[in-house]
Amino acid sequence: MKNRVIFGILFGLLGIAIVVIPFSPLTDVAVFIFTLMAVYELEKSIGVTNKFIYGLSLFFSALTLGYHGYVDMLGIDVPVLPIVVVYCILMLVTIVIDFGKTKFDHAGLSILFSLIMPTAIGCFLRMRNMTEQFEGVITRGHIRFLVWFCLGGAVFADTFALFTGIKLGKHKLCPRVSPKKTVEGAIGGVIGSAVINIIALLVCNWLCYKDFPLPVWYMIILSFVVPVISMFGDLIASTIKRNYGIKDFGNLIPGHGGIMDRFDSISIVVPFVYCVLLYSIKLFS
Repeated sequence: MKNRVIFGILFGLLGIAIVVIPFSPLTDVAVFIFTLMAVYELEKSIGVTNKFIYGLSLFFSALTLGYHGYVDMLGIDVPVLPIVVVYCILMLVTIVIDFGKTKFDHAGLSILFSLIMPTAIGCFLRMRNMTEQFEGVITRGHIRFLVWFCLGGAVFADTFALFTGIKLGKHKLCPRVSPKKTVEGAIGGVIGSAVINIIALLVCNWLCYKDFPLPVWYMIILSFVVPVISMFGDLIASTIKRNYGIKDFGNLIPGHGGIMDRFDSISIVVPFVYCVLLYSIKLFS
C-alpha cells in the first residue's frame, strides 16, 4: 500500500507536468515511450517470445502514433492501406516460419495491440492539435484543461474508488474479474472524479480569456460519464489479465505493476473524450 501511494504521487506529478507542458517535445517523447512500453507489456502478457514480432509491432506502433499525431498537421500524404497490408502479411508469415513457438494469437493480438494502443493514445496528440482544427474556438488553455479532464477522469476515479472502497465497500462490483472492486467504491470514484473535473472547468473558464466552447451543463454530464468509461477500461484490462493468468502487465512501477496497468483507463478515456468533443464542438459551434 505504501509503495502504491508513493508511486501514485509520482505519477500524479508527472500528470501535472503533462498538463502544464502538453505542447513540449518532452511530452511527445514521453507519449511515444509509454505507448511502446504498453504495447510491449500487452504482447508479453499473451506469451509472445518471437523477437521479430516484438520489433515489427513496436515499429508499426510508432508509425501509427506518428500518423495520428503529425500527418494531418504536416499535410503529408501517407499510403495507409498498403502499409497495413504489408505489416499484417509479415506478421502472419512469421507464424509459418516460427511454427511451434509463435502461435496465431501471438501474431493476431500483436497486430491488434499495435493498432489499438497507438490509436487510443494518438487521440491525445490529435486533441492537442485541436487548437489548429478549431482556431479561435479552442485555445491552448482549453487543451491544458482537456488533458487534466482526461487524466482526472481516469486517475481520480481510480483513487477515490480505492479509498472509498476501503472505507465503505461492502458489495462486490465484478467479483469474477476484479474481486477487490466494490459498488460503493465505484460510486465514490465517479462522484469524486466528477467534482474535481467540474471545479477544473470553472477554474478554466475563470483563467482563460474565453470560456470553454461547450455549455457548463454539458460538461457536468460528461464529468460523470468519463469516470464510468474509465472503470470499464480498468475492468477490460483486468479481464485480459484473468484470461492469461497474470496479476499485472509488468513490474516497472512498485505497487502498481507495469505501464499498461496505469494506462488501462487512460487508453479508453482519451479516445472517448476526443471523439465526443470533436463532434460536440461542431454541434454547439
